[in-house]
Amino acid sequence: MRRWRQIETSAHVFDCESLGNWHHMKVRLKMAEKLGFFETGSLVDVGCGRGRYLSYFIERYDIPFCVGLDISIKAVRDAKELLKGQSCVDFVVADAENLPFKDSSFDFVFSTDVVEHLRDPSKGIKEMVRVSRDKIVIATPNKLCPIDMSRVARVLTHHHPPSIERYLTKFQLNEMLQYAGLRRENILIRESSFFPLGWLLVHVKLKIPNKIFRMLLLAEDILEKTPLRHIAGVIIACCQKSQNLVKGNIRDIPSSSMRIVKFHNFSSSVSRC
Repeated sequence: MRRWRQIETSAHVFDCESLGNWHHMKVRLKMAEKLGFFETGSLVDVGCGRGRYLSYFIERYDIPFCVGLDISIKAVRDAKELLKGQSCVDFVVADAENLPFKDSSFDFVFSTDVVEHLRDPSKGIKEMVRVSRDKIVIATPNKLCPIDMSRVARVLTHHHPPSIERYLTKFQLNEMLQYAGLRRENILIRESSFFPLGWLLVHVKLKIPNKIFRMLLLAEDILEKTPLRHIAGVIIACCQKSQNLVKGNIRDIPSSSMRIVKFHNFSSSVSRC
């Protein structure tokens, strides 16, 4: 990615929006990428927003067919504009609690920052499990995090919080996934993100020197290996119906299998979002 290399090699401060999107996605994708979840297969992004994750998946992986679903007509319109010309993607305006798909319609279901806005998050999660043939990834804010980013947003920006915003704990998410029909051994949940770098960079346009940014990333990696991880900002659940995920430790998976690692390897699609 030419623009990204220029930013990294010639600037003392990264481009805010590109770097903010990079951190936001890295936090939510790194565990699933370590597990090799996205290698191939059909996919639905429940709550696709403007389509930045779909754009990333299409450019980086062998995705024969994918669907972006969102309850917002405007979001779907923006996602269509971002991905125009891509023949492998379709879009649906629908409610996450009533997915308009048959059972086991997709190899993979992905949803980030959605379940906390549902009237019945348990029902929404059950629907995601129902339409998945095998893999599910769900990311949502951590209720135990001492920093409420919604309140911070109201102070620092003109953010208007959604009518529904109920955060979950790791244990609540695990219970909902099991209630949806998954076995305990099919569920792997981790906490991530101690610094709201993505949000601050994109919405506040905070300028962070790249050396400090790298130090913060290193600090996050260290904190995630301590008991303090339980109060991190985001909880991510990786689920696979066909495999026991608990028996192996995710830290034993070679880091080379993770694609979002270095800034200059990041897909150009993110900078367009």
